[in-house]
Amino acid sequence: MATKAETVFAVIVAAGGGRRMGGVSKPLIKLGKKTLFEYVLDAFRETEVIGVTVVCSDENEKTLREIASGVGYPKEIVFARGGETRAESVYNGVKACPKCDLICVHDCARPFATAGMIQDVIAAARETGVSTACSPVTDTIKFVDEEHSVIYTPERKYLLAIQTPQCFRRELFLPAYLLGKTKKQEFTDESSLLEHAGNKVAYVRCDESNMKITTRSDMSIARAIRLIREKENGTI
Repeated sequence: MATKAETVFAVIVAAGGGRRMGGVSKPLIKLGKKTLFEYVLDAFRETEVIGVTVVCSDENEKTLREIASGVGYPKEIVFARGGETRAESVYNGVKACPKCDLICVHDCARPFATAGMIQDVIAAARETGVSTACSPVTDTIKFVDEEHSVIYTPERKYLLAIQTPQCFRRELFLPAYLLGKTKKQEFTDESSLLEHAGNKVAYVRCDESNMKITTRSDMSIARAIRLIREKENGTI
């Protein structure tokens, strides 16, 4: 049974090279007056997490440290080096976390996660051991072969787009990670990795504005979301 004494540490994945953004490190991209990294730090600032591990690269670590120091982040911050794959980067981040019960992983390229969203995902992980933010798929999806011939069209009501934050009990992660490495399987997110190892995942429906900034064209949508939110909050 979960208790209030259980502690949560966050892992912010910020090591990507930004190849699809023209080589620009995505955590350092400005959205209005703040970087994506600052948006994510702000979201975790208002949650129960006791600290964050920032998984970074050789190229952006110095600047990320300066940003964290400059905003006066009130919680513990640890820095870890990214790996060759996302799974390896998260593994490095988990290893670097001080002693805690749960780990909450979030992509720095998703600047619109809220404290409420993070708390909902943490609460679900306390119940099942693993949880992830998600949203319904609104586009029609086609499953095709290598020649792009359609094999079938799945019904949208059965489809979910998986996002971050994702949360899991720390003791579940290492066995799942080692199992994936043993089988030489690659997983693009932690919920899939842990589900493959036999763990039940709770899927937490979240705001569809929790977008991931991947390409330059995504920035136009992100700017619009920022302006809408600032208007709603009365900050513009």
